[in-house]
Order: sequence, then C-alpha cells, then structure tokens
Amino acid sequence: MHQFLSSNANQRTDQYGGSIDNRIRFAVEVVSGVADEIGAGRTGLRISPGTPLNDIEEHDTHDVYPALVGELAPLNLAYLHVMHGGDDELLRELRQAWPSALLLNRAGAGLDTRVSDLDTGLADVITVGSMALANPDLPARVRAGAPLNQPDRATFYGGDHHGYTDYPTLDASQGHDAA
Repeated sequence: MHQFLSSNANQRTDQYGGSIDNRIRFAVEVVSGVADEIGAGRTGLRISPGTPLNDIEEHDTHDVYPALVGELAPLNLAYLHVMHGGDDELLRELRQAWPSALLLNRAGAGLDTRVSDLDTGLADVITVGSMALANPDLPARVRAGAPLNQPDRATFYGGDHHGYTDYPTLDASQGHDAA
C-alpha cells in the first residue's frame, strides 16, 4: 500500500494515481474491506511516512498521511501503527487525528525516548522490533536496569539462526549475561 501513497512510485493515471485522494484510495479500500470482513476491532494498519525503502520518495507526507488518517479514523480500527521516520510535527498531527490506539516505533531510539512517548500521550503502545530480537529477556533487563544487547543487523535475514536465537540472556540472579 505504501507504493500507492508515494508520488514517485505511483505513476498510475486511473482512480488510484495522481491526486492525493486517488493515491490514498487503495489503502482506504483495502483496510475498509478487511474491517468489513473481520471487524474493525480486529483490524489495524501500519504506515511508514517518509520511509525511503525501495527508492520510494515522499515529498508530500504532510498532505498524504493526514488525508489517509482522516479517511480511516471514522472506521474505528483497533490501531494505527506508525513507523516513525523522524518527522515529529507530522507524528503529532497524526496522533491528534487518530481516535484509537496508536502504536509507535521509533527505530533506533532508546527506551527513555520511547517511554516518554507513552508518558506524553504521543503513543498508546511502543514497539521495539529489533530491540526485542536482540534481547529475548527484554522485560527482565529493563526491570534490572541492565545493559541491552545491540542488534546485529548483518545477521538479519541471513538464512539461519544467527542473529535470531544466539543473543546472550541476562542471568537475573548474577546480574550479568549468561552464556
């Protein structure tokens, strides 16, 4: 769906391309269709404003994403998951427009920043992605104030267990990493 939102990736000339209303149409129709089938309370959407994956460029995020959220908000979906691309002003605008749970992932941000998002009401849920992958005992580490393992991105999608099941865990009784 992200490709439909981007003016450089979406080169369509039909009702799904060109204007912002047309570019958001596909996402709105898909999410509405899913919500109709399984219920809005079991439906959510993840958006990634400004994410340049696959050479996508988005120069009009402040127009596209508020329009998308404005169309989706009345559906009363279970959640909106925002992959934060660094635009705090846009994030605040989306939070104000979104009526239900907002999940937020600030990739690369520390726990203090993420918890602050909860404390200020910017997010209802924080997601931790690779932080949880690298720390299979993340709740215990947070409770103990222990250091976190850093994710080894070179092992992501490597085809075997390395980088997925071989991170050290905290030995809670000793307060250090166990082998």
